[in-house]
Amino acid sequence: MSESQTRGYGHTVKKAIAPLVVLIAAGMAYIGLVATKPALVSAAKEPMPITVRALEVVPQSRQLMVISQGNIQPRVETHLHAQVDGEVKTVAPQLVTGGEFLAGDRLLSLDDRDFQIALTRAGASLDRAKAEYRYAREEYARIQSLHDQALASIAQRQQAERAFAIANANVKDAQATHERAELDLTRTVIHAPFNGRVRAEYIDEGQYLQKGAAIATLYDTDRLEVRLPIADAQLAYLPLAYANTGVAQKNDAPATVVLSARYAGQAQTWTGTLQRTEGDISSTSRYLHVIAEVTQTTNDNGVQLPVGLFVEAKISGKVVDALVSIPRTALRADNRVMVIDSSDRLHFRSVVVYKASNEEILLSSGLDAGERINVSPLQFVVEGMSVRVIE
Repeated sequence: MSESQTRGYGHTVKKAIAPLVVLIAAGMAYIGLVATKPALVSAAKEPMPITVRALEVVPQSRQLMVISQGNIQPRVETHLHAQVDGEVKTVAPQLVTGGEFLAGDRLLSLDDRDFQIALTRAGASLDRAKAEYRYAREEYARIQSLHDQALASIAQRQQAERAFAIANANVKDAQATHERAELDLTRTVIHAPFNGRVRAEYIDEGQYLQKGAAIATLYDTDRLEVRLPIADAQLAYLPLAYANTGVAQKNDAPATVVLSARYAGQAQTWTGTLQRTEGDISSTSRYLHVIAEVTQTTNDNGVQLPVGLFVEAKISGKVVDALVSIPRTALRADNRVMVIDSSDRLHFRSVVVYKASNEEILLSSGLDAGERINVSPLQFVVEGMSVRVIE
């Protein structure tokens, strides 16, 4: 084989071996990479904590309130009747249904001429009786003096004594008749017994009234009251005297009652006092009624409390120490709350409810001062669940 042929053969072999060498090198590199790759570690993803609002527990003294509703009624309502017979002479302009009057106002007068005559005759009879009395007294003294001197008999003395006694009795009778005539005359004019309003009137001018005839129905606007139903359990929130005796103790001021209502398009309030309980518990509703009285019937806005108005009443009860106030939404089933620990995890805690209302729950025990409770509404809660707290 010539030298040129030898060189050509060697060149052909090299070209055939070169790709094989490259493939072998690539395979070894791949094997090395696979053998030295890092191991993959799988990790469970932590759930995102739920955001909640927290309330710090702060025990404090609270004055309890009892809420009720009722209609305003007059404390004093009077039916006026004629006390003497007579024709209606004058009727005051305010003696109409809804009319307002002051104590002492003249409401009605009757024709008094017959009563003036009767008074005059009674006066004359009284004067005559007094004259007879003076004569009988002097005559009795004279006969007694003669009897002492043995110049008059016992029969004469007894007769003079009898005449004196009759004259004395006649004076008393005449005085009574005169007083009755005066009284009947005053009864021909009727005055208002208190500040108030007319609920109804039944007479007109010229009408003849007989004794006992109805004239009008009046009520006192300075003394109003409201009858408030409460559950018997709510007596525990009022001073103890109301549960024991039905009235406040002599040395204690009656509980304050704030009455509120919308009247004439505006929110109005009036202040009264709790006077008593009725004592009887309804067999059907299991409620009892307490009576609140209002004597300051005109409020700061100058609005007079109208009879018949439906009002909401807030009765100030007794003061209780170390109560914890929480929103109603913070109390869960079975009287439990969710306490947030220092690691921001939720734990169920049983508590004792002292008083519940539509918006607030008062707890008497179960929580310590400084603890935090969850006040956000949560549907699904697991003991020890982690949360993110917004103070």
